[in-house]
Amino acid sequence: MSRQHPLNGISSYDVPNRPQNNTSNSPLSSAVSRRNFLKQSAQVAGAASLSGVLAACAASGFGGGSSNNNGGGGGGSVTINFWDMNWGNSSYFDIGKQLVNDFNNSHKGINVVYRGVPWANWYQTFTTAIGSGTQPDISTGASFMGAQFYSTHNVLALDDVVDEAKKNSQYDDFLPNSFAPMQYQGHTITWPWAIDIRIPLYRTDLFQQAGAKVPTTWDELRAVSKKLTANGKYGMVNSGADNVTEHMLEMLMINNGGGLFTPDGKLDFATNPRNIEALRFFADLVQDGSFDPASAGYQSADAIRAFGRGDGAILVNGPGAIAQMDAATAKNVSVLPPVASPHGTKGTLFWVNNIIVYSGTKHPNETKAFLLWWSQNNKPLWAKGGCSPLPIRTSFYQDELFKTPLIEAIRSQYVPIAKSANAQATSVFPALNPLDGDGTLVTLGQNLLGKKDFNASVQTAQAGLKKVMDSNPG
Repeated sequence: MSRQHPLNGISSYDVPNRPQNNTSNSPLSSAVSRRNFLKQSAQVAGAASLSGVLAACAASGFGGGSSNNNGGGGGGSVTINFWDMNWGNSSYFDIGKQLVNDFNNSHKGINVVYRGVPWANWYQTFTTAIGSGTQPDISTGASFMGAQFYSTHNVLALDDVVDEAKKNSQYDDFLPNSFAPMQYQGHTITWPWAIDIRIPLYRTDLFQQAGAKVPTTWDELRAVSKKLTANGKYGMVNSGADNVTEHMLEMLMINNGGGLFTPDGKLDFATNPRNIEALRFFADLVQDGSFDPASAGYQSADAIRAFGRGDGAILVNGPGAIAQMDAATAKNVSVLPPVASPHGTKGTLFWVNNIIVYSGTKHPNETKAFLLWWSQNNKPLWAKGGCSPLPIRTSFYQDELFKTPLIEAIRSQYVPIAKSANAQATSVFPALNPLDGDGTLVTLGQNLLGKKDFNASVQTAQAGLKKVMDSNPG
């Protein structure tokens, strides 16, 4: 398979958005907590040290492929189940299987079984598995799953893995502050592996044709969006039928120095003037007529196609969006430099995608050994699997695969100013997982795109967010 850049040459790939979990029909964390049958101490007792397991992992001849979304070898004395979400194109699961086979073939006594898991109903998939005791040993997943499931004693702390990574110099290979979002109650509870981030892309050719200057402030952004709106074309296009418009709202709040929460994790959505100012700015863009009216009904792929057609000159999306555009369009797409809010602040929304080790594993040290190996050797997920999020390991960026103006701009201009969806809280907390997929802010985005009453829309969103917070204390 040819080496393809994660931002180019994968025209059939639909960039995965942050998923919605539809918690109303799913077993909630309270049900998981009632069971509370997974105890960390039972798995740790009598186990060899992680260093010992790593030292004992010698090359062997085990391994082999399998069909569908499952992969992994056979014959290992210890079996580990690894569930991996789809972070890339149609080849992603196949590349994941190949990597697992590589591990199995080189590590005597450990057999990892790979299962590719779709994003559809992800929340139900994991809560049901944990509630029934059928969860994997290790998985990727939504960014805040770890905090929710750690609070119900279903996630294994990874402090010893951090210590091991520091000993063998792997820790220094991670981008600065990668581990801060992995902290909860004084422990490292998840392992960072990639960054998903929202950035504004713009059509350089459309700007040039309109004689429009690249904006540096919100006022300039509003003015240039108006300027680019004419003859059935618009300054902006986005997708309101999924959660990307929600992400744009959160991005603007962070850009303006706001966020959904107070530093101690209390809801601060409609009570923070910076948030209201950001939401009003978005509503003003809509009222100006600067958004493609079709945005309210668009999914992400629709909005990206509209952007490619030139229906909108500015699009907020993820790093993988350009992969869905043809080469002629992609060469005219660039990253809009960070725009200053009225308060002079800059920022955007990002997630540090992570890996979870579950406390129900019977083989914690072997699972952690695989975790370290996977983290160090999964670059083919980008090279061959079209992985959409950006790598979190600095050594990966030495590859020509990542030496492009777009990635350099995102890494140098946006990653340093990005904040998580828990902004301005100083730590993650359990409610973030159901909030991450809750549809409240999706509805708010649709209402604002539909020019519905601003105050009523914001207060409805406040009530919806409060309901989720109240249902998930801790």
